[in-house]
Amino acid sequence: MKKVKKDLFKKWQKGIPLQIRPGHTVRLGVTKEPLIVQTGLTLFYAMASALNIPKALDDQIQVKVREAGYPESEHILALSANAFCGGDYLEDLESLREDGALKAAIGRSRIPDPTTAADFCRRFYMGNLYQFDRALGNIFQEVYRHRLSVKTWTIDVDAKVHEVFGEKKQGAAVSYNGTYSLQPFYAFVHETDELLHTQLRSGNTHPGAKAVSFLRRMKSKIPAQIESVYLRSDSALYNKKVMAYCEQEKWVFTITADQTAPLVQKINALPESAWKPNPKYPEIQYAEVEYQPVNWDKAYRFLVRRELKKQKNGQTAFFDRYSYYVVVTNKSGEVQPVMEGHDRRGTSERRIGEFTREFLPHLPMGNFMANWIYLLCAQLGYNMAMWIRDLTLPPDYRRAYMKKLRRRIGFVAAKVLSGGRQIHLRLSQAHKWIQDFFHAWQKIQAFQTG
Repeated sequence: MKKVKKDLFKKWQKGIPLQIRPGHTVRLGVTKEPLIVQTGLTLFYAMASALNIPKALDDQIQVKVREAGYPESEHILALSANAFCGGDYLEDLESLREDGALKAAIGRSRIPDPTTAADFCRRFYMGNLYQFDRALGNIFQEVYRHRLSVKTWTIDVDAKVHEVFGEKKQGAAVSYNGTYSLQPFYAFVHETDELLHTQLRSGNTHPGAKAVSFLRRMKSKIPAQIESVYLRSDSALYNKKVMAYCEQEKWVFTITADQTAPLVQKINALPESAWKPNPKYPEIQYAEVEYQPVNWDKAYRFLVRRELKKQKNGQTAFFDRYSYYVVVTNKSGEVQPVMEGHDRRGTSERRIGEFTREFLPHLPMGNFMANWIYLLCAQLGYNMAMWIRDLTLPPDYRRAYMKKLRRRIGFVAAKVLSGGRQIHLRLSQAHKWIQDFFHAWQKIQAFQTG
């Protein structure tokens, strides 16, 4: 087998010609020069070190019985790095593991193989998962030593039906929309795009189930410097326990309300004078009522938006002339601006879509807890991308999507050399965004020496 491989290399070194178009032939060959294309992983691992992430993970998480082998942090960082560079499956770890030049560049002699990484995820129990959550909370505290300007958070909470395949996938079930799925529950920070907290649930779980427990664990990750929290959600969190918890924590909230018969009756009883039209769109009007649902401890402010219905031919509907949208809140201010602020929670759908598409296209394991750990590793990979984007790259990257980050600073061809007891990374001077890569490199260097 070795002889066959050696003969192939000899053939490839000579090159195999291929005509791209008439008069233009390209000869494909191989080189022994150490080259990498996932150069952005050098930023990933350097940033992890600068933020003390390996220490935070190893201090909190004790899954392994023996000290031999990879520490917990190496397993988690490998899975996070795999998500960071767009790996869809556990098997994609092999492309990192077999790349000697990459391992030299990131300072790792070994990277866990897919089987070892899967075994690691399957070792977790609920107590270990809480350890992982505590570690992520400590990491957020460290990050916010560098995000000194952010004092207020708007947190968008939403559930996502994540379609899975395979009858033996633990926890998978038919969801409310008929999809065979698992169901991640997400909390994103609107101001920074960070994924603060996530939880995996079975596919047939009600979206609002154990919402207070979710919020309580989410709260433990909020850095001390965050002075105020504004929580937004759809009707999944519409229940009195959530409202009471927000009041207890002094959080402002806007939550889409269920349009129950008593609430609709109260809205219909409003006089026409109570409705204020939208100056730009007169067919949209706003009002508010104070209402205490049955068995709730107190009355709350319910904001209402109604919109005049139109038939397909442009004529006004005669019956049920209006469609209604209702939000419950403890937020003060004019109805229209508050409701428009609540509407901006729709950006969480974009964030969930990007996270699912770019970092979590699959939940690859049969074991439910292992998939939950895989989800948390993807969360760390996603947040690492956001922290590199916001803390090290120039300001015009602040709202950049992951595809742009990968194209500009992730997948960059480089040559890896060694000499003088150092590793030398050489980027092409022709790379259009080389200046941005050097900008990030120097910022991380400042974190390490600061």
